Amino acid sequence: MDCFAMNCKKNIIWNLWLGCGAGLALAACTSDEIIPSSVDGGRMEIVGKNICALYNPAGAAGATLELRTEPVTGEVRVVLSAAAGQAVDLKLVYDETLLEEYNEANATDFEAVPASAVRLEADGALLVGPQTTLSDPLQVRVDPSDDLAVGTTYGLPLRLTSGTDGVGISESEDSCIFWVKVLGERPSTQKDTGMITVCYVEVNGNNPLNALEWSCKRNDKPLFDIVNLFAANINWIEEEGRVGVVLNPNVQHILANRDKYIKPLQDAGMRVSLTILGNGDGTGVANLSDEAARLFAEELRAIVESYGLDGVDFDDEYSSYSQFPIRPGCVEYGAAPYARLLYEVKRLMPDKLVTVYQIGQAMGRDGKGFNMMIDGVRPGDFIDYAYTDYGALYDVLHLGMTRSQWGVGSLDMTYEGESNPENIQYNRREGYGLQMVYNLKAGNGQKTPLGDVAKYIYDDEVVWSGKSHAKDW
Repeated sequence: MDCFAMNCKKNIIWNLWLGCGAGLALAACTSDEIIPSSVDGGRMEIVGKNICALYNPAGAAGATLELRTEPVTGEVRVVLSAAAGQAVDLKLVYDETLLEEYNEANATDFEAVPASAVRLEADGALLVGPQTTLSDPLQVRVDPSDDLAVGTTYGLPLRLTSGTDGVGISESEDSCIFWVKVLGERPSTQKDTGMITVCYVEVNGNNPLNALEWSCKRNDKPLFDIVNLFAANINWIEEEGRVGVVLNPNVQHILANRDKYIKPLQDAGMRVSLTILGNGDGTGVANLSDEAARLFAEELRAIVESYGLDGVDFDDEYSSYSQFPIRPGCVEYGAAPYARLLYEVKRLMPDKLVTVYQIGQAMGRDGKGFNMMIDGVRPGDFIDYAYTDYGALYDVLHLGMTRSQWGVGSLDMTYEGESNPENIQYNRREGYGLQMVYNLKAGNGQKTPLGDVAKYIYDDEVVWSGKSHAKDW
C-alpha cells in the first residue's frame, strides 16, 4: 500500500508514534491516560524545528461516540516533540476530505457528520504553553440532528493546523476521525461511576435473554453493558483450504434469530458481541499470516453486519498450536500475529467493539502483552477493552492502553454463589474501567457475585426481575 493510503488507514484510530524502541517515552500506567512525553522526530516527518501530533487520551474506546437525544462529546489533545519556548497556537478544523480518503483506502462508505451538528470547544483553538509539551483537552461535541439517521454510523473528520512559526504538524498524525453512532431513543446503560460490566453467556447451554433480568436498583439501568456470546470458533476448513469462522448450531440459532435473542438486549442499551475461540486444530487468533488476518477480518465483518452485532471479542484458548504443523495461511504463533488480527478487525470496523480476554498470546510469550505497534498504531488504539483472567490483578500490559480500558479480577460465576468482593473493590479503587463476569445462567443463583458487582462497582443494589429464560432451542 502506498504512503497516502497508509496514512488514511491509520486514521481509523488515533495512533501516535509510541513504543519501546521507537524513541518515545510513556507516562506511568497508573494514570488513566497514557501521555506521550516525547516524540521520535526521525519517524514523524519533521516540519520546522518542532513537531506536534494529535491524539485521543481515551484510546480506541474514546474514538466512538454514541449519540442519543442529547449532545455527546469526545476529547483530543496535542503533544509536541519538545517544549517550544513560546506559546504554540494550534487549531482543529472540520475537514470532510479526510473521510473521503479513509473510505477510498479501506473500501468503506461512511458519510460525514454534517458540519452544522459539530461544535469544537473554543472554535477548535488549542494552546500549548512555552514550557510544556502537552495541550489541555479540547472537547468535540456532536448535537442531535434531523440530518442524522438513527442506526447509522457517521465519521467526524478533524485536521490539526499550526499558526506558530517553527512548529509544524506531523504529516502522519495531523488528523483524526471520531465515529458517531446515532442511537436515537435507545437507552444508555452508563452508570454514575463510569465503569462498565462485561458479561459472557455460554450459549451452548444458556439463553442470552437472562442478561435482561438483572438491573441496578437506584437507576433501574441494566447491570450489564456488554454481552459476549460465547462462542464461535476459528478453524481450519479442509474443503476450502483456509482458516475461517465456524458457527456451531447453538451460536447459529442465536444469530439466525437475532430479533428474539439479540435485539431485546440492544433495545435495552446493551452492546452484543460474538466471541471467537480456538477449537483444537492448530489454527487460532494468534497464528494467522498478515493476509489470512485480513481475510479473517473480512469474514468477521460480514458476520457482524449480517446479524447486527456490536463487535467481536477474542479468546486465545484451545487452539493447540504446538500440536499441529503450521497450516497454509498460518505462521508461528505469538503476540504479534494476534495483534495484527485485532488491528485488521478494527480497521474494517472502526465503530465496532474489539475486546480481548487476557489469556494465551494476549499475554505474549514474555508476559508483556501487545507491546508492539502494528503499522505504526498502538494496540490501545485498536483494542477497546481487555480484561484479565479470573482473580488476576496485574496492571495494564498493552502499549497505549489506559486503565479505563482495562479490567482486573474477573469473576467466574460457574459455581453461582462464589464471589470475590476484595478483588472487585480493588478493581474500582485502582481506577480500572470495567468488571468482567463469566457464565451467566438462568435464575437468581448468581445473585451473590452480581450483587457484589452492583455494590462495589456502582454503589447500588442488584435487582433480579424474577424471570428466567431457559434454553428453548
